[in-house]
Order: sequence, then structure tokens, then C-alpha cells
Amino acid sequence: MERAEYCEAFERVNADFEATVASYGLPFEEEAREDRALRCAGSRWISENGGASLRGGNGWLSPACVACRTGERTVTFFASLRCPKNCYFCFNPNQEDYERFLQEKRDMVRELEQAHAAGACFEYLAITGGEPMLHEADVLAFLERAGQLYPAAHTRLYTSGYGIDEGSLGRLTEAGLDEIRFSIKLEDDDRERDELRGRIALAVGRGFDVMVEMPVIPGTLEVMKRLLLDLAAIGACGINLLEFCFPLYNAPEFAKRGFKLRKQPYRVLYNYWYAGGLPLADSEAEALELLRFAADEQLDLGVHYCSSDNKNSGQLFQQNAAFLRGGDVRERYAYLSFDGDDFLLKCAKAFGSSVEAVRAVLDELAVKRSEPIAYEIDDAVPMISFPLVEVSAITECLPGAELAQSSQVLEPDDAGYRLRELAVEPLQG
Repeated sequence: MERAEYCEAFERVNADFEATVASYGLPFEEEAREDRALRCAGSRWISENGGASLRGGNGWLSPACVACRTGERTVTFFASLRCPKNCYFCFNPNQEDYERFLQEKRDMVRELEQAHAAGACFEYLAITGGEPMLHEADVLAFLERAGQLYPAAHTRLYTSGYGIDEGSLGRLTEAGLDEIRFSIKLEDDDRERDELRGRIALAVGRGFDVMVEMPVIPGTLEVMKRLLLDLAAIGACGINLLEFCFPLYNAPEFAKRGFKLRKQPYRVLYNYWYAGGLPLADSEAEALELLRFAADEQLDLGVHYCSSDNKNSGQLFQQNAAFLRGGDVRERYAYLSFDGDDFLLKCAKAFGSSVEAVRAVLDELAVKRSEPIAYEIDDAVPMISFPLVEVSAITECLPGAELAQSSQVLEPDDAGYRLRELAVEPLQG
């Protein structure tokens, strides 16, 4: 098998994926968008996490957002999945035991105590839902216990604003809450949104780190611009602009609004844990316009775009963390390297008629350097995998070799871990 044939297998996987997703009732846009990095070239905002996280305005960003990129020392709890809202795009029905936790409550304090007893170290603790303020007593008990077990941890609460008033804000202050993230529903009527604005202002006045977190729904650009201006005027710390996603159900509600799925929805196609669904076309484009607007207006507001890739990066980091820790995993896959931008494990590959020639060059280089060069040969393909840092040496010696870059992730199995290849891209020719 040569490189082109090998790469075609991944193209077929992508095509099969699109065909399967189309069965949920929402089509993909016709053409793929220009790569995010190209669209952001020369921008006036900060690009982080391999370009999946973009922040502008005054640059403020919750430290919990930074921790979320890797999922290290951060965890989220919920009491129940009940909520007074009925958002057509809510992805909570995708959560495990959704129907059960509409009726039952989880014991957040007990779960936190169990994690602490097992040796878990947390620096960021979150409470979400559903609507957590439907269970204010549980929220307060959790925060008070968190202050005892993890006194230095940053705590945050996600809310639609339900139950937020002077009294509840005072109790949350006493319990040690650091940050409140409000979700604004653009489909609410003017009265509801005015009331929520008042609650956000109250929270700002109480001294919490206050931000809004909400999806950028295509077609709402002008409304969102006015919202950014209003949040800056109120004195909120920032807004977290989420890439709007289709949760793979409720398709008629999305279709009647004319939404389509973003073609090539993931930087790398994989089975991600995040239950939010697949990103929609135009959401990211409007988020970038909001970043430009914040720069033009010199808003005193942190404006952060959290793409679906940003949501998924923590999973990749967590799965590949075993490689970073070294030991048997690092030794077994010594030809791989960890990419700090997208948290994938990567190597170079050569195929077919190039395999033996590449192996000969690597062996010769090892002799010259007096140190081994790790590589792995799969005779069934045939294919050789070797470190990316050796690509320049290979191309210098073998200018006609057909090389590719492979991106991989570790998955647990009965033997410990196995590698799963997610993407292969030609390196030359």
C-alpha cells in the first residue's frame, strides 16, 4: 500500500461519518470553511490552545477556562438536571441517566468527599445543572464543604439567573463562591431579559467574577454586539462565546431556522466525550466578528471564543497524559512525540516501496549518532513509523520518499493502552 491509498481510508471514514450524521435530519454546509488559523491571521486577539481558544476585548479570561483546556485539577458537579428553561438546543438529554436526574438528586457533598478521600487534587470546582439554584441549599452545602476540603480552590456556578437576588447572592458570598456564569437566552422576551440584566448587575455589585456564557447562534450578530456593549457597561468581567452545536436530536427546530452543520466539524474526527453535539455552520464566523467588534470598540470586557475543538482538547490531553508521564507507555511508543498545541501524539510515516529505504537511513543515522532511533514497522501495510524530528534528514537522503504525518491518541485496553490513529496528512509530494 502506498501513501495515497492509506490516506484515502481516512477520507472514507470522514465521508461515512457525514452520511451517518445526516441521518439525524440536519444537512452539512456544502463547502468546508477556510482553516481557523488562516481566518485569524493578523488578528488583534490572542490565539491559544492550538488556535481553538481565542480571546479579545480587554483580554480577561477566567482561570477556570484555562484549566478546562487540559482538564487537570478541575471537576464539575451537579445536583440535578432539572431546569426551568426549555431551550431547543439543550444537550443535557445526551447526558448519562438524564431521565433519572430529572427526578432524582445527586449528593454533591458526598461525591466531593469521596473524591477527596481517594486523593483527588482540585484547583477548580464548578456547579452546573440543569439549574443549580433550584437546589440552593445543596449548592451552599457544597461550597461550604469545598472550602473545608479545598480551601484554595476556585469555585464557580452556572445559572440561568433563576433564584438570584440580594439574599441568595449574600448567601453565596458567605459560602465562598468566586465566579458566577450567567446563561442568557435570546429567545426570552424583553421582560425576562431585563430581569436577568438586573440580576447580573447585582452579582457584579457583590464583587463576584461575573461572566456570561452562551452559544453564538447564527443570525444573532447584531443582538450579540448590543449585548457585549451592555455587559461592558454593567461591569461584567467577560463573556464566553460558545460555538453553537446541534445535539443530534430536535432536528426540526434547527432545520426550520435554516441551520446547517459545519463541514469538517472537528479539527480531528474522534468519539469525543463532550455531549454538546456537532458545531453549526456560521457560528464560528459570527464569533470571530464579535471579537473584531470588541477590538474596534475597545471594550473593557473579556471576550473569549470557545470552539468545539477547545471543548474537546481536555479529553485528548487526559487520554495522552500517560505518554507524558513516561514509563512503559513512553518506552513502548518512543517514536511518538506529544504535540503541545493539540495534545495529540504524532509521528512520521513512510509507505510501500519507501519503507526499506527509510529504515536504512534511520539505522545509518543511529550509527553516526551512537544512539538508537526508535521506529516501528508494520509489514502488513507495509509502513514504517518514526519520529517527526527525523523528517528533514529523511527527505534530504530520500527526496522522493512519500511521507505523512500521523496523529494518534491512547485508548485504554486490557493490556494497558493501545494507539488509535485519527488522522494522516501528506508531508510532501
